[in-house]
Amino acid sequence: MTTRPMMTKTQTRAPRTTAFAIRVVDAFAAILMILLTSPLLAYAMLRSAATHSHTFESVFISGPNNSVIALYQFTYAGHFKSLPMLLNLLKGDISLLGSKIEFAFDAKQACHQTDKNYAINPGITSIEQINSATGLSFEAAHRSLNKAHSSVVNYISALVRALFVLIITGIFMPKTKRTTATISVFGIALDNWTMTDLLSDLQQQCQSDTPSVMKQYSFVNADCLNISMKNEAYRQCLQQSGRVFADGMGVRLACLTKGHALKDNLNGTDMFPRLCQLAAEQQLSIFLLGGADGVAIDAASNMQKIYPDLKIAGTHSGYFNMSNKHADNTNNKEPNNGENKAVVDCINQSQADILLVAMGAPLQEKWLKENKHQLNCHVGIGVGGLFDFYSNRIKRAPLWLRQMGMEWTYRLLQEPSRMWQRYIIGNPRFLRRVWNENRQLRKMQPTQSQKVKAKTNTHYTPNFDAKRANARRAAHNLGRRLNRGTKRMLDISVSVTLLTLLMPLFILISICIRIESKGAVLFYQTRAGRHNQPFTMWKLRSMYQDAEQRLAMITTDNEMQGGVLFKMKRDPRITLIGKFIRKASIDELPQLWNVLKGDMSLVGPRPALLSEVKQYSQHDRNRLLVKPGITCIWQVSGRSNIPFEQQVELDIDYIYQQSITADVWLLIKTIPAVLFARGAY
Repeated sequence: MTTRPMMTKTQTRAPRTTAFAIRVVDAFAAILMILLTSPLLAYAMLRSAATHSHTFESVFISGPNNSVIALYQFTYAGHFKSLPMLLNLLKGDISLLGSKIEFAFDAKQACHQTDKNYAINPGITSIEQINSATGLSFEAAHRSLNKAHSSVVNYISALVRALFVLIITGIFMPKTKRTTATISVFGIALDNWTMTDLLSDLQQQCQSDTPSVMKQYSFVNADCLNISMKNEAYRQCLQQSGRVFADGMGVRLACLTKGHALKDNLNGTDMFPRLCQLAAEQQLSIFLLGGADGVAIDAASNMQKIYPDLKIAGTHSGYFNMSNKHADNTNNKEPNNGENKAVVDCINQSQADILLVAMGAPLQEKWLKENKHQLNCHVGIGVGGLFDFYSNRIKRAPLWLRQMGMEWTYRLLQEPSRMWQRYIIGNPRFLRRVWNENRQLRKMQPTQSQKVKAKTNTHYTPNFDAKRANARRAAHNLGRRLNRGTKRMLDISVSVTLLTLLMPLFILISICIRIESKGAVLFYQTRAGRHNQPFTMWKLRSMYQDAEQRLAMITTDNEMQGGVLFKMKRDPRITLIGKFIRKASIDELPQLWNVLKGDMSLVGPRPALLSEVKQYSQHDRNRLLVKPGITCIWQVSGRSNIPFEQQVELDIDYIYQQSITADVWLLIKTIPAVLFARGAY
């Protein structure tokens, strides 16, 4: 009686202990990665601060038990944008390995999916990501995830597997991977399908009412493709098959080196249980041909225990005389051997929809090709040795090893004397052949371009170097980004310094303004910022409070050419102290606060009123491409004496030639322009 409560207590404590231990692993890893990436974090933080008003932003993802997690990231769009999620890892919001990240707007839909585990935090990596990288996206991820979180050892082991898979696929991954319908390897077209696509096509073929010759499906791995390079008959079988699917990590890596990504790793062993489920649901029958005596029967019996509605039309061993030679058959077109004919008749009499042939490559593909015109099945598939797995004769590699793309190592350990040549010698040979094929294809590309060039009039063909152009473009973009970052740092440092040093002057001028006329010391106005975004600009008040009402009466006295801006040398709206601070440009100093906030810059086109922008032509609006500034090129070249059209041209010229050196030089030239009040009124 006393043992049960103790066991229950231990059982409830174990998951908590495991969760705490995993949490410690995550926290330790987070601290270590933050330390290692601290230079990158500092760089990204400065980039974000220089280009945006906020350094960090949040995106919301679904957490465990339908909660929502704010995932940190930098505001700038760059390579290190997601590094702040290490803070989420340190806080315990996410794990190194967890459930797949679902954004918050998908949370409601995700909660209805039964194959997700929402008791576990989202992860920087996930089982779904590992499965996708190795072509096992059709495998349910929640079981592997539960097992990974069942103990610290399993958790660390799963992390090592994830790291291994990401490194291997990253080495072979092209810069730009493409997903195409077919991928050619050694001249054999591989159909790039998912497991769902394959099963749907099988169902469609079986339920079609149109009479046709049996459609042949084939699965090929690295060993099969090696055989096809030496066996021309087998090669022709594959080329004439209705569908050919890629199986194994070797073929997957080969496709990646060609710039194409395979969707799923398709093979008969993974397909078989799913095909049995589909056949049971759709009332389709399956015939199993292959293996030693009793193997196909045991495999069928085991699957019928799992799927009671599964209809097995019949079984037959793979050991019979398949020779297509016969004394009366001189042309040798059809397999008339008596034993072979008996097997074909047995299959036809069973009225099977699907025929699975497990004889190994290349024998099974050859047999299907030679007999498909006599078989009445809808589909014939070569499935290798899967009957041995499902009859429990041979144990299959565990899922965690298949997730690493290393199932072949398990088979090698099971049968080293039979498999060593296939894997130890065959795998490197396959990769070498892929490398040679890719090299030959690259050599052919210049030859083709030379043919095109020969047909082109070279007199009018521009000498264009794509690599050099891309390098120059990248250097130009990098220079622009660095210039923006440096410009923002200059704005912040100068504005903070001047606001601090000029505080006594601000106080003195404020007192003078308040003594001369009633009203607020500071004047604010809505101006057009970058991309015509409105912002509030601050100035020291230099006019009477009713200046806007007086403007309507003196509009006809405008002395500025162009009619967009209003300027008068003796503007009656300006106060006495206002004339002084305007002439000395002291009234603009509160805009240092706008610079510090990021609404303006020290150097840039002067901010326009929204009413003035409405009168801009399309060309004039180009001056809104950058942040407005306190000073600009025409401010130091005559200010109000320069017509508006010329001001626009000077601003646009600055925008396309701006640099930090030019900004510093304009700031220096602003000092004498202010002291001598050139063009100021």
